[in-house]
Amino acid sequence: MITRNSEEAFCNFCKTSLIGDVEKGEVVCPTCGVVGVDHMIDSGPEWKAINSEDKIKRVRTGAPISLALHDFGLTTQIGETDSNSSKDSYSDKSIQRMKKWQRRIRTSSSRERGLANVLGKITEFSDHLTLPKSTSETAAHIYRSALRTGTAKSKSINGMAAASIYLACRRCRTSRSIGEVANVADLPRATVSRYYRLILKEGNQEYVPLHSLKTYISKIVNIANLNPKIERLAITISSQIKDSTLSSGKSPVGIAAAFIYISSVMIGEKIPQREIAEYADITEVTIRNRTREILNKYKIKQIIKIK
Repeated sequence: MITRNSEEAFCNFCKTSLIGDVEKGEVVCPTCGVVGVDHMIDSGPEWKAINSEDKIKRVRTGAPISLALHDFGLTTQIGETDSNSSKDSYSDKSIQRMKKWQRRIRTSSSRERGLANVLGKITEFSDHLTLPKSTSETAAHIYRSALRTGTAKSKSINGMAAASIYLACRRCRTSRSIGEVANVADLPRATVSRYYRLILKEGNQEYVPLHSLKTYISKIVNIANLNPKIERLAITISSQIKDSTLSSGKSPVGIAAAFIYISSVMIGEKIPQREIAEYADITEVTIRNRTREILNKYKIKQIIKIK
């Protein structure tokens, strides 16, 4: 009753593709209703879950593949033993010995050991910076690409890890400055910048978007715990002033801090430049220069009352 063409089944009467009815366990023709196959094998799980938590507990497929692990998380790992439940010291030592050899087997070659070290640093720095998982996975992908092209060969582990994280933050539009990444990696800012330029020049040819001023404004306001009216007015002003000459070659943090300072003065809650500079991790001179450039080029008037 069924003729097969490659992997698709057709009805002998009307030549229509057969479809499966999961509830009845049959393969039927949607046009004439002919049953092609009955007693289909259910490939789903043999257990039932009442809620999502019960489903997670019962599932046996393991963790998803992760680029942040050198073996993508496909190998098994011996977990920690409960010392209270086991009174046999010999068995405990045996498990510890198996764990040690299992770790050695996972990184059998020098290339795998080097990859595991750098990916471990990327995970450690990402945890300190509280980055989302998508950003840390992007950083791992960037380093793997640099390793594949030979850019990462014989380079500093911390330097390549920090540069990969900063480039991932730029791609994913996560507001982390190069200074924050350098502090977490315990490296000079110039070193992270050098490795960042190296990855862009030799291994990465994709466009790297700039951080938006809105992201930096929100970040500084949240860190300093300022009035939300200042944030809304600063974002409004920055969205209306779209001048490439104003931001060309200048740090977006300084421009965002200048907009925050101008907004605080307009609202009547004048915040000292020294305080804003401290929260933005820049100098007062930078805020003064950016503020002077904005006010010399534009006349800002508050027409709408910020609620």
